[in-house]
Formats: sequence, structure tokens, C-alpha cells
Amino acid sequence: MAPAGLPTVEVPCALCGDTAAVALWSTPDRAFDVPGVGRIRVNVYASDEGICAAVRILRREPPALSDLNLPPQLEALVDLPHGLVIACGPTGSGKSTTLAALIQRALRMRPQVLVTLEDPIEYVIRPLRSSGLVRQREVGTHVRDFATGLRDALREDPDLLLIGEMRDPETISLALTAAETGHLVFATLHSRTAPAAVERIVDTYPPERQRQIRVQLADSLRAVISQRLIPNADGSGRIPAVELLRVTYGVANLIREGRTAQIVNALQAGGDDGMLVLERHLADLVRTNRIRRETALAVANDATALVEYLRTSG
Repeated sequence: MAPAGLPTVEVPCALCGDTAAVALWSTPDRAFDVPGVGRIRVNVYASDEGICAAVRILRREPPALSDLNLPPQLEALVDLPHGLVIACGPTGSGKSTTLAALIQRALRMRPQVLVTLEDPIEYVIRPLRSSGLVRQREVGTHVRDFATGLRDALREDPDLLLIGEMRDPETISLALTAAETGHLVFATLHSRTAPAAVERIVDTYPPERQRQIRVQLADSLRAVISQRLIPNADGSGRIPAVELLRVTYGVANLIREGRTAQIVNALQAGGDDGMLVLERHLADLVRTNRIRRETALAVANDATALVEYLRTSG
């Protein structure tokens, strides 16, 4: 529920029509539980019409990985001993849900210590083994900012780290350091494609530091998930379309040497290494009648490649 003692605005529930009192904070992004509805993520803002709120309704706990219609190649990511895994995509593409489901699966497989840094906390993650430990921390409530929280987390001996967003050079540097020193780090980034995610990180830094960051990325990055949510064929919901880059020795060399444009070729040839090209996944979704052909063409990075995948898959 919204904390007592703060001014509130009544927000109608999109599911049942009832209203819930949403507290107004100095930090505009918050999430909390509403009985009978679920977990609510709210962004409160002022406009010329007064106080407004954008509300997203979530499950209280992460969905199972098997319930998300994700390609099976993603399951292997929870077996990584350490390194950085990035989920990228536009706002509302399901990045946080995918990472929460992956982490929940990792906690199910073996007892681990998880520390999360989120803005705000979305899903409530619980340890599924008695010897596991979960500490979820909210930026603006429990820690001042991502960088401060991540610096503290490195002293807390976690096995897994979840960073809600890599949004500044200091947070990125700390995430890379954590991945290099034996932690498995999951983080989100706003980028449309896997190669663009690499460039987005490098371009965050001034030119004199970019070489160093490329070397760190090449050594610590393990995978990039690029995800979109698109309407399914009957219009009853949405389904994820995914591109998965695994950082092999060859891909690491491309990152280190700044030849990011050639990562696309590595993706297309990396099926045996667990990689997945977006257009191939879109073609599979069309072939199994889960999405429409015109929908796939509208979201493909390379429509010509998608048409070729559709032709060769029958």
C-alpha cells in the first residue's frame, strides 16, 4: 500500500475499475502492492491538467521463465559462473521481467546471494532455497543512487547482482568491475540491438577512456539480450521477439578492436554457439502462427533477411 502521511492521488485500476491511493513522492517512480490487484508501478508527473500518473500492473513475483514464451537459448545464461548479461530494448519491452525470471530460475537451481538495485523495485524476488539470501534495494529509498548502491553491494559478497539500469559511466564501470571479479551481473540498457548496446556503453565515456572500456567489455560481457514485445496473431496479447548475442572469443575480439559493425555477421553465423538473430526468431514465430507476417516485417532490423528466413523455413 502507499505509505501513510503523504499526499495521494486516486488512480483507477485498468482491470477492475476500482481506485487506489497513489502517494506523491519527490522521486516520481514508485512501486507497491495493491490488494486484489497485484504490484503497481507508478510514475507520477505534473501537467497542465494537474497531477497525472502512468500506472503499470505487474505480478507480485516474477513469472516462471517457461511462461514468457522466450526462446530456449536464454536458459543457459543462468549457468554462467560470472560475467555481465545485458537486456536491452525500448521502454516496455519486458527487459526487467525477463531478467527477473532468469534470476528466479538461477535461485531455484542452487543457493545463492542476490543483491538488486532497482528504481523502483518491481517484482518481489524470494530465495527458493533455505540457504539462499535476497536483498532488494530501491534507489531513492535504500540507497542514494545506482553507483552508491553498487559500490556497497560489492562489499556484501553477492553471487548475483541485478542492476535496474546502467545509466551513467560510474555505474557501468562498477558493473564491469563486479563482472570481472567473479560476480554474475544482470543489467538493463536502453538500446535497440546487441551491437548498438556495445556502442552505447562505449560512447558513454570520453574518447581517451573508450579503449579501456572496450577491453573491459571484451573480458567481462557474456551475453546481450535484445527484446521487443509485439502483438500475437489473434490480438489477445503480446509475445517477445528476441535477439541473443553470446560473447565468444571471436566476438570479444571484435569488441576489443572496435569492429562493432561486424558483430552482426558473428550473430548470423553463431547458431551453434547459442546465438539467435532477431529475424530468425521472427520467422519462427510467423511459421508457427504466433504472429502475423506483416507484424514481423514491421519490427525486423533487416526485412530482406527476414524474407529470406521465411522462404527457407517454408
